Formats: sequence, C-alpha cells, structure tokens
Amino acid sequence: MTNASYFDGHNPRMQPVTLTVDAGRLHIAGPGLARSVPLGTVRPGERFARAPLVLRLDGGACCEVAPGPACGQLLAAIGHRESLVARWHARRPLALLALPVLVLLLALLYLRGLPLVAKPIAATLPLTVDRDLGKAELDGLEAEGELRSSRLPDARVAEVTALLPPLLPAHPRLPVRLLVRDGPEMGANAYALADGTIVVSDDLVRLFQTGDGRLDAEGKAALMGILGHEVGHLEHRHKARMIAVSSLGTMLSATLFGDISAVAAALPARLARMHYSRDMEREADAYAAEVLRRQHLSVRHFTDALSRLEEAEGDTARLPRWVQDSMGYLSTHPGTTERIRRLQEIGEADARAFN
Repeated sequence: MTNASYFDGHNPRMQPVTLTVDAGRLHIAGPGLARSVPLGTVRPGERFARAPLVLRLDGGACCEVAPGPACGQLLAAIGHRESLVARWHARRPLALLALPVLVLLLALLYLRGLPLVAKPIAATLPLTVDRDLGKAELDGLEAEGELRSSRLPDARVAEVTALLPPLLPAHPRLPVRLLVRDGPEMGANAYALADGTIVVSDDLVRLFQTGDGRLDAEGKAALMGILGHEVGHLEHRHKARMIAVSSLGTMLSATLFGDISAVAAALPARLARMHYSRDMEREADAYAAEVLRRQHLSVRHFTDALSRLEEAEGDTARLPRWVQDSMGYLSTHPGTTERIRRLQEIGEADARAFN
C-alpha cells in the first residue's frame, strides 16, 4: 500500500488516497473514492530525484507519489521498466558521457546535415533575394567607408575589367559586373556579392603588377584565376546556400536553447562575417580551374596567385581580427595549402589527358 495524491483531471482539488496493486489492477481508495484500473492503462511519468512520481490515468486523472523508496517499489509492483534514457540519467558516468556525444551529434548536424539540406532550399529562393542582398552588402560597405573610388589609372581599371567576360558562362545566372575599388581595410582581396557584383581591391591589382607598374600576361592570368573563383561562387549560388544554412542554424538554436528573438537579433552580424565552407571553396576552385582551361591557361597561374596572397597576408596582421576574418581573402578561404595541392592535382590530370 502506497500513499498518494489523486487529481481527477477536472478540478485542481487534491485528494489523499492509497494505492494497491492486485490481480493486474491498480486500486485507488480514498474518502468517497474507489477506483480500479488495469495496469496496462497506467502511464508512469519520467522520474526525477526530488520530484513526485506521476501516474497518468485515462480521462485526464493522475496520482502523485512523494519522492522516496515507495516510488521504486510501486513501479516494480506494476511491472514498469524505466526507458534506456531514464536509466542513463540515473547513472552519472553515462550521463556525463552523453554530453560529449550530444555535442558531437550537434556539430555533425550543423557542419554536415544543414549544408546538405540548405542546397535544395537555396535553389528554390527567387533571384530577387540575391539582388536585394547584394545591394545591401555593397551599400553597407560603401556607407562604412570600406570601399572608395579606385586610385588606379583608368587604363589599368579597364584592363582588369576586360578580364571578366571570358570567364563567364554562356548564360550567367545573374548579370555579372566587376568593380575595382580602393579598400583601406580590404588588403589584397576579391569579393563576390550575392547580386553578381565582384569587387576587386586596388591592392590586389597592385600585387600582380610588375616592378615598373605594368600588368603583364602573368599578372593577368593570376587575376583571371582569382576572378574565376569568385564567378564560381556566384554560379553555384554559395551566398544563398550560406543564408539558408545560417537561417536553419538559427531555428535549430532557438529550438534547443529558446529565445529565438535573441538568436535572430545576432543574425545580421553573423551573415556579415560568414565564411564559405570547405566544400564551397572546392567547388569555386574547380570552376576557376575549368575557366582557365577554357582560356588555354595553366592552373599554375591560380596556385601562384594563392601563394602570393598568402605571403601578402602578413602585411594585414596589424588589422583587428574581425576585419581579417570578414574582409581578408585568405582568412575567409580556409586551407590554402590543401587548396593548392588539389589544384595541382587537377593540373596534373589535365596534363596527362592532353598527352
């Protein structure tokens, strides 16, 4: 016999009762109350160390048993076996083990699951999303003074602009244009905006000029590799996919941790500092290698450009970390050594096919 509190499910009044298990039934008895229910209809709630055990009955009624040894004895009498998760909760080593497992599963979900789901979602977004986002990006950069009119000669700007058309597909997904701009905090950088605008910094152009200030064939080929990479981001619609990933991540965070307003409030800042994934970088690199091949140029020009950029990055070390992360070409393109190795493998495969 176990003492309990009974609630009939219709009013909040609590009634003291005693519980007895006999002949496959749970008997509930109290002043003016006698009820008997089959054990198969009794649904025990999850147990907590310092909380009452709740037995839910048909019709919305329930019994609450004060925490203590009586709870375990009653559950044993009605033949209830705790779930695997509940048994894990009761064993501290297993509960502690579950924490890193949970963190690992969440990391896999965010790094692998969300990008996989984001790709088909991004494909359904109208192109107006790209146009509006790109315009907002460019307006924001100009309003903050991070992009200014180019200080390069008009003839040099025209030379760089002329490199873009041969790199474009026959039918671009969006109209693509190239802007050469002076960006004091950009360093040697090229950046593709979502609306099809590719911004190239003065410093990037200067990096590939000769000692006497000319842009020779080698310098133009290096710039074409970089521009081809940015066109690859546009054609694969990577920015839209990253927006989908970030939005799904926001909803996941809100589901797990609550307070979606606080999570959503941080979304614009996160979008501004968004990094492409390694898979997206590989896709853009492969696109750059392909357009160089179509122009009968070696992929070596692109790998040399990446090496030059890596060397030049040392000059931007004095900038704040967030500037380097959001604006630096190399810092937003992870694994430079790995990228060069993969591009070299593509070049070697092309050479073997040609021979």
